[in-house]
Amino acid sequence: MSTLAKLNLKTLAKPAPTDPVTARRSKLLSAIEVQKMVLTAAQQGKVFTTPAKKEGREPRAVRAWFTAQDGGYYITCRYGARPLLLDGKSNAVFVTKLGEVGAVLSAFAAATKAGELDAAITAVTTRKRG
Repeated sequence: MSTLAKLNLKTLAKPAPTDPVTARRSKLLSAIEVQKMVLTAAQQGKVFTTPAKKEGREPRAVRAWFTAQDGGYYITCRYGARPLLLDGKSNAVFVTKLGEVGAVLSAFAAATKAGELDAAITAVTTRKRG
């Protein structure tokens, strides 16, 4: 009797491919959740950091999507390092108080779940030829 005949052999089916639109949405939603943690840390006067990917390195500070300017805060929605054009031409939302940033981040999450930002994500992920 052969060695392989003693094993419980099965056929593994190839996993179904992931829809790229769904993958992009989930990536953006997870980034929005991180920004909510950045906001919480900023409200407490702290800097939000993530653990280092390699041992022996310093934790990395996460850059906030909101910036204090003009007597309020500008909030951008970013996919990677690129800001998304929210309505096709504007890339930021202005609020007067830091406490209002959380509501804008929640609106970004709702718009992402509804698919309203799919075109903006596609625009920044498409490579320009030329």
